[in-house]
Amino acid sequence: MGLILIADDDRTCRDSIQKTLEREGHTVESAGSVDSAMQAATQHTFDLIVCDYRMPGKTGLDLLTELREKGSQVPVLMISAFADADTEETAKRLGARALLRKPFRRQELLDYAFHALKGML
Repeated sequence: MGLILIADDDRTCRDSIQKTLEREGHTVESAGSVDSAMQAATQHTFDLIVCDYRMPGKTGLDLLTELREKGSQVPVLMISAFADADTEETAKRLGARALLRKPFRRQELLDYAFHALKGML
C-alpha cells in the first residue's frame, strides 16, 4: 500500500478517486490546486501522485515540471478529460508514467495505480 496524493480542482472527482484508493488500503491526501499539491509534496514523501491535467492557474504539467526541478522522482499519473496526443506526449516526456483519460472506470484507475506503485509503468 502506498501514500498517494490526488491533485484535482474538481472536488467530486478528487473525493471519488480518494475513496476508491482508500478502499484498496492506500493512505490518500488531496489537494485542489497545483500550489497546494506542491506544498504537500514538500511535507511528505508520496509513493504516487494522481494529478489532473487542467486546473485553474497552473496545469498538471506545471506540477510535474516543478516536482522534477526539485529532484522528485515520484511516479505521476496524469488524468484528463481534455488531453490530446500532444499533451500525452508532453506529459510522458516530462516524466508522467501515464495519462488516464476521463471518464475512466474504477478498475482502470486501480490498475494504473498498482503498476505505477510497482514501477511497472
